[in-house]
Amino acid sequence: MNRIRTRWRIVWLLAVLLLASCAAAPQMAQSEAPAAEMPRTEGGESTALAYDGNDNLNAGIERKVIGRASLSLVVADTESAAQAIEQTVAQAGGFVANANFYKSGPSTGQALAGSMTLRVPAEGLDALLAQLEELALSVESRTISREDVTDQYTDLTARLTNLQATERELLALLTEVRERPGATAEEILQVHARMSEIRGELEVVQGRRNMLDNLIGLATVEVNLTPDALNRPIVEAGWQPTGVARSALRGLVNALQWLGSAAIWLLIFFLPLALVAAIPVVVLIWVLRWLIRRTRQRREESAPEE
Repeated sequence: MNRIRTRWRIVWLLAVLLLASCAAAPQMAQSEAPAAEMPRTEGGESTALAYDGNDNLNAGIERKVIGRASLSLVVADTESAAQAIEQTVAQAGGFVANANFYKSGPSTGQALAGSMTLRVPAEGLDALLAQLEELALSVESRTISREDVTDQYTDLTARLTNLQATERELLALLTEVRERPGATAEEILQVHARMSEIRGELEVVQGRRNMLDNLIGLATVEVNLTPDALNRPIVEAGWQPTGVARSALRGLVNALQWLGSAAIWLLIFFLPLALVAAIPVVVLIWVLRWLIRRTRQRREESAPEE
């Protein structure tokens, strides 16, 4: 009889836990509803409530917001600007998550352009954007978005608490079943299997909340860097003396660079090569001249004897 009662008690407890898990599922589905259904204020920002429309219930709730921003900057030198951005982000307590740089075609002088993905503390996002804009010659575009995920975060926290409580109850039940003299291996495996399911759900919910914590704590900033050389128009309207002067200076610099490169090649490559190649020729000429002198001397010595 004790064994039968124990089995019925285990079955009853597992049924209660299963019903509790099923009841928590609709709450998660509701929390993952599109953000477009959330009410908005006059300023256009989302004001989703954690539980319902009662302001008294939401008065002491800390809002959970994910910040994202994008900047398109025109800079004088991409490499210098990237180094300055990296230093600025490090001073703000963030880091560079990704960087991609490339060179354009030869028509623009192999100008360097690229993009950077930054992760910065969310509370200092606006100040950091202002500092990044000061590093540029001009700002082509600026976009900021903030997504309120308070509902989703609250539901994840509630579900995590329920799962942890269920895990503790199952652990206590497993200990009780193991210590019971008449317990069978089947009863222990039933409780252990349910406990494994709860642990799996708990890890999933914990991982999702950790991801939200990361996105909430660190805002993501996408920065596109365009050098001034690439930002110039292909055809300039009208005659611009400054543009012509800059083109002439670039041509002069290119010509001087070519002459300097040619002189370096001549001194370092062609001159030593010419010296090495001239050694056999000099030796051959010296031998020929020696043979000619030798022949003349023999002729002069033999002329009086005749």
